[in-house]
Amino acid sequence: MCGIAAIIGENEQDSKNLQKILLAIAHRGEKEHFNEHTIIGHCVLGMNRLAIVDRKHAEQPIYSSDGRFSIVFNGEIYNYKELQTELKALGYRFTTDSDTEVLVNGFAEWGVKIVDKLDGMFAFIIYDKERDDFFVARDPLGIKPLYWAKDTKNIFYFASEIKGLSGIDTINEIQLLPPGHYMQKEQLQQYFFLPTTINKNITEKEAIKNIRELIDHSVRIRVQTDLSIAVYLSGGIDSTAILATARKFHNNVTAIILGNEQSTDRNFAVQYCEENTIPYIVQTPPSEEELVKHISEIVHITESFEPNMIRQAAVSYYIAKTAAEAGFKVIFCGEGADELFAGYPEFTTCSTEEEIEQTVLHFLQDLHRTQLQRVDRISMAFTTEVRVPFLDKHLVEYVLQLSGGLKLRKTSNKTITKYILRKAMSDRLPSSIYNRDKVVLSEGAGFKGNQRIGGLFYDIVTKQITDEEFAHSTKKCPQWNLQTKEELYYFREYVKYGYTKATFNQKRTTVNKTDTEKADARLAKTILDTFNTRKYKREQPNTEEKINELILKQIIENKPISFVMYWGKGDRNSISDIENIALQYVNDMLKPIQQIYNPGIQLILVFTDTHAELNGYSTVAIQEYFNSVRTLVAKYNFIEIILMSELVPYEEETLLQVAHKIADTDIPDVFYSSSEKHFQKNNDIQLGAKLYYLQNQLEKNSIEQHFADCIFMTYNSSTWDSIHPARLPIFYMYSLKRGTSIKPWFVYSID
Repeated sequence: MCGIAAIIGENEQDSKNLQKILLAIAHRGEKEHFNEHTIIGHCVLGMNRLAIVDRKHAEQPIYSSDGRFSIVFNGEIYNYKELQTELKALGYRFTTDSDTEVLVNGFAEWGVKIVDKLDGMFAFIIYDKERDDFFVARDPLGIKPLYWAKDTKNIFYFASEIKGLSGIDTINEIQLLPPGHYMQKEQLQQYFFLPTTINKNITEKEAIKNIRELIDHSVRIRVQTDLSIAVYLSGGIDSTAILATARKFHNNVTAIILGNEQSTDRNFAVQYCEENTIPYIVQTPPSEEELVKHISEIVHITESFEPNMIRQAAVSYYIAKTAAEAGFKVIFCGEGADELFAGYPEFTTCSTEEEIEQTVLHFLQDLHRTQLQRVDRISMAFTTEVRVPFLDKHLVEYVLQLSGGLKLRKTSNKTITKYILRKAMSDRLPSSIYNRDKVVLSEGAGFKGNQRIGGLFYDIVTKQITDEEFAHSTKKCPQWNLQTKEELYYFREYVKYGYTKATFNQKRTTVNKTDTEKADARLAKTILDTFNTRKYKREQPNTEEKINELILKQIIENKPISFVMYWGKGDRNSISDIENIALQYVNDMLKPIQQIYNPGIQLILVFTDTHAELNGYSTVAIQEYFNSVRTLVAKYNFIEIILMSELVPYEEETLLQVAHKIADTDIPDVFYSSSEKHFQKNNDIQLGAKLYYLQNQLEKNSIEQHFADCIFMTYNSSTWDSIHPARLPIFYMYSLKRGTSIKPWFVYSID
């Protein structure tokens, strides 16, 4: 694993510029292997080397047997021994036991077809001194990076990171060498295409067997080193599967665990290691307030200003630092599994198998500029090499043949992401691990998540940008499509490092931005559809749009979908069977949301003790009933119960003073009907209606203020809208039977 660079053309400053490039990416190699370079014809090749394979002899650049080709290489070729044997049989001589020399001799023998023979992660530059030409290539999925530029003098520049080229004055624009591409004779050519044909004949049993074998193979070829190995362990299925498999083929494996006191990842990971006597190191990251101080450094390292990248990279920074300080050079992680096996929440909103399959392809195509860029930059910032077994070419090609239904399994009450991977790993992991839900890295470590509003760093950095500054900046540079103040905050740092020369980042659309918005919208509709059905909804007024907007807002902020409803005493002193049915009804209605949306649901029951007081019931009777309701509610962990009097107390004397000043005709009819049924003082229906009305106005305002992000649920119909909090979206549930006076008027099932 290295940082490579090349300058090809006529330029007296080439050697100095090469050193400048390599100095900018010095972290990608060890100090003793800085600026290994050579000048050949019109080419200067150089690198900073992290010595992994043939550490003593594999100094680069390396030459082909005939001396015609020279190479600098970043990455690992896991099948280089087989290729070396094949080349030796063809008469090639080797002076090292390195994969780099295999590459350059392989190119001498097979030309561009060498890329089809490689099993590994790679970016390399080969110079042909005979033709004064070059060949550069990047691995199929973009695990290792490579960037290039061409200046006004027709000179080509190459480097492993953007920062290597951004400081060269003659370069105005930096280009990305895409994954699965090579460049020869100044032309880009794609050599690798993700398979798009689904094999419907592969059974679940066959898929489980083959996935196990492919994961074993992928890990086995990647642990072929005499160095000790570390695994970034979150306690989820992906990283734990890699750890468990690595231990089958290597005898010195240590887990690196990150998390603060609120970390769920830390608890799961430590428990797994202790139960299986696996050595582990735990790193406690600093607070969010401390993390945010490193943002400029994180932007510099990652070469990105996208919020998802910065947030997760800031957390990754500390786990990478821990591994490096412990002396590890080679580290494994579980990246790629969520993309390959449909593990993200976005997949749960897919309505067809074809949509799942297309979304998988989309995530994989974008991986090089999202998670893989984060992993590469953060690990190399600490001069360590991270290997990603889930992105083995053979494993990827096989899994892409599987139907979407094997990756995402939907049942009547649950959606299982990464279904086939969970089944495949059930033979080597405990159920608590292979059944564990997906948790974002930052959330698993004990911080906020990736939500666009309110995620990690959002509250802190957004305050640093005024509305005027945001409006001015978005107008000044519309090509960068800055969407939030948080993004602008990071972008300002991005500009400082000259990264705007990488204009391809203007076109970032995909997973971290546009697709996330589409996925959020799909998820919001899916959530609404789970309860907005004939089984639960008593009528169809125009409320869907408002409810959908509120659900979408909660999704963006990664908060529970929240509901609020009134619960009245009526004339009962304790709970009845109908109330047990009522809560079971609500549970059945809302539970499906929990299955498809990780933050879950919340129901706030507002116990209207003020109404009971208005109706003349004693404090003792009200408290007795309230206690029985609280006992009933306790078995539902998503329900919170509060007293209306805590929000708006019933102050009869004040209301009486106002009541005499309003006319009977100002009171809606529903308050008269309620007064006639329930008001027990002096048989004064007119007074009762006025008191109901006045108290209700106070309560409506309070509910609208305290529960602005909640859906108001009611067993009343829309004819009672005058008593409902109008500024909340309202969901009307079925009543037990028309005209009943038994509260809360629920029905458990509708034929």
